[in-house]
Amino acid sequence: MTLHIPDKTLLERWLDETHVEYGVCNQCEGLHIPALQEADGVVDSRLFVESYGLLLSTELEIRPMALLHVSADLGRLNMDFPTLKIFIDLVDDATPQLVLAGCLPVSAGITREQFAHFFAVTVEATAQVAAECLHLDYLFAAADSAADRKPPSRSVH
Repeated sequence: MTLHIPDKTLLERWLDETHVEYGVCNQCEGLHIPALQEADGVVDSRLFVESYGLLLSTELEIRPMALLHVSADLGRLNMDFPTLKIFIDLVDDATPQLVLAGCLPVSAGITREQFAHFFAVTVEATAQVAAECLHLDYLFAAADSAADRKPPSRSVH
């Protein structure tokens, strides 16, 4: 059993070997994960190599009217899905997002099997959170396409 400290090239090889589809873009250093990106409410899902380890991050688009409900539910979601770190990202003039992040420290090295297990567990938990949030009407569904949405209101009430 050989331990590796993965870089992007090794992750690409491991994803190929475990038959996981991924994409590369010119705008970020992440490996995009289409299996998650295709789910309702998901804005983007990427796997990154960071200085502390691997980060599998998925952003869900929150309906602005559900923001208070999602905020109140964060504690429960983090308790129900302990392998994820779940938080809200609010940026001026952008739709709020629920960020789901799985982290695997790799400074001591990991095997392909450990990576595959981390990836599978994180993808499954992410899909469950996305499905639950969609069911609770926290997210925009596929039928709520961006073209059909009204711009956010500037009013406070």
